[in-house]
Amino acid sequence: MINFKRSVLVVAHPDDEILWFSSIIQNIEKIIIVFNKCENKMVNIGRDKIFNLELLPYKEKITNLNIKESGVFNKANWKIPKSTEYGIHVNSTNYIKNFSKINEKLHNELKGYENVITHNPWGEYGHEEHVQVFKSIKKISYELNLSVWIPGYFSEQSYRMMSLYTEFVSKKLDRYKIDNEFCQKVKNIYSNNNAWTWSNNYLWPEYENFFKLKSKFFFLQEENSETPSVWSQMNFILMYHVHSTKLSIIRSKIIQFLELILPSYVFKLLIKIKNS
Repeated sequence: MINFKRSVLVVAHPDDEILWFSSIIQNIEKIIIVFNKCENKMVNIGRDKIFNLELLPYKEKITNLNIKESGVFNKANWKIPKSTEYGIHVNSTNYIKNFSKINEKLHNELKGYENVITHNPWGEYGHEEHVQVFKSIKKISYELNLSVWIPGYFSEQSYRMMSLYTEFVSKKLDRYKIDNEFCQKVKNIYSNNNAWTWSNNYLWPEYENFFKLKSKFFFLQEENSETPSVWSQMNFILMYHVHSTKLSIIRSKIIQFLELILPSYVFKLLIKIKNS
């Protein structure tokens, strides 16, 4: 079991804590949110209001690093992902510069803790800044001798990158039940302040699973695999049921319409081709 009395949760963005770590929020000692400002002014205003007025039920646990997002979401090649020291390969100098900023600010915040719970190496559904936060934790965990736990979320976008890390994950797994009412309460706070950045249709699973990375995982090499692998007890996210941008809203509606009108075997074949 995770020793929550000596554990800290590190997430990339406001609302990541309730999306991917909701089952442990009320047990954790401290929540560090790396990024705050983004390119969307309405989201920025909403985030400022939420934190300045301390609207979240776990407000006393939050530490904001206030690093500006690099605006790289969906700009990596997730079909042929290339892992880098600073995250995943993407053409952005701001993304690369942010890695040093994160390392510098996180290092002091993590001193004295035993466990860090953070984004997995493939960024859950496939977010470049989630991957970057993990890479920072990887570096700092070696320096401070920290144990690292990651959630079991993945999607049809991120499973190729997930395959690079099969050997990183130990057999140790903790499972926690999600309080859906609590999740909806927090979601409403973000939504009412125009700061909810995920799909309004998202439904949390019944349980979340957390995997402990192997000791000295930072020495292991990422291994390419021709056949992507998925281990048991994972939480799968169907990205075509989730929309977080205007373009993905259109994409989601088209795919859901095809799912409705096409025979099941034809639809599954199309989705398989899309992800091949």
